[in-house]
Amino acid sequence: MNVLSATDLLTNSWLGLKRRKSCFSMVLCLLLLPAQAFSFDGEGIEVTGQGSIIVIPDQFSLTLTITERGRVPSKLKALVDKKSDSVVLAAKNLALKETDISSARVNLRIVKEKPSIKVQGVELNNARQGSVFIDGQSINQQENSINQSKKPLFELSRQITVNFKKIADYDNFLAQIIKINVSHISSLVMSVEGREEYYQQTLMRAIGHAKQKAQRMAEKAGRKIGKLQLLKELSSNHYRPMYAEAMMSDAGASGHSSQIGSQTITARVLVKFHLDD
Repeated sequence: MNVLSATDLLTNSWLGLKRRKSCFSMVLCLLLLPAQAFSFDGEGIEVTGQGSIIVIPDQFSLTLTITERGRVPSKLKALVDKKSDSVVLAAKNLALKETDISSARVNLRIVKEKPSIKVQGVELNNARQGSVFIDGQSINQQENSINQSKKPLFELSRQITVNFKKIADYDNFLAQIIKINVSHISSLVMSVEGREEYYQQTLMRAIGHAKQKAQRMAEKAGRKIGKLQLLKELSSNHYRPMYAEAMMSDAGASGHSSQIGSQTITARVLVKFHLDD
């Protein structure tokens, strides 16, 4: 038993020495590897860039609504048509094209009225429990009589949309329709006709901005930017029109002149460059 134990002890010691020698050799190899093995050249540099352009709106759109209520739909249509013709005529007087005027959207609905009963005298009939009489008629009989004699209340409306090229035409149009009893005027919508072209310009500015950022960061780190590895558009030319409340005023030199302000078109990109020594 003592001889076997000694043999086992020698074997375990030799195996332990061999493992320690292997670990030592591995650490020595790692220490002696060239520094280039830990270079981050393949990582490159990744930055974002942004560009913007300030533009002046040159497209204007106004939507107004004409509404009438009554018992006879045919009479309502005649009233709405008369006002609609006046609005369209006011737009044509500004030399606007027919394609800039839309008046085809019409809506007809039944208005639910709250029941109202004028009570002059109330009689309770004990012989017939649950019966209530008003002026000799039960409530049920009176309601049926009212519903049969009273026609439903209708509401007829038409929306008219007018597009303008000049803000001055918009002001003149408001001065004309102030005399027409329109029910509602929506906010003025302002946009830019060549928005796509402006957006393409902002994309180029965003790419240039990203490249400048990458160059400055690389120089600070003692490196230079190399070939372009990645170019990604982060923004989209999403349409965001401006809105302004309609201001009606009398025609004349003293009338209000609308101010349109400006819009900012913005683009963002993501770029990645290779890093050189």
